[in-house]
Amino acid sequence: IHTDMQMIGCSETEGAFDNSLDEEDVFVVDFIAERVVDKQPSFVDHVILGKDTFQVAMGNLIACRRNLNITQKALKDQPLES
Repeated sequence: IHTDMQMIGCSETEGAFDNSLDEEDVFVVDFIAERVVDKQPSFVDHVILGKDTFQVAMGNLIACRRNLNITQKALKDQPLES
């Protein structure tokens, strides 16, 4: 059994999109350079990434920021618990 994990995170100014297989990075997305960075070692058969991988990651970043904005607005007037 293998574990495939995607991590998507964002702030108002930054974003992260990482993909791993069995706790080893397969690829990460560099949003600043607008490219996908293959993290697989040279001695393994590489997982082939689609040509639209960066666009998919960018769509996820946009959705993450939209959700962040909605959550910030919803929690803006909530009292802090002590």
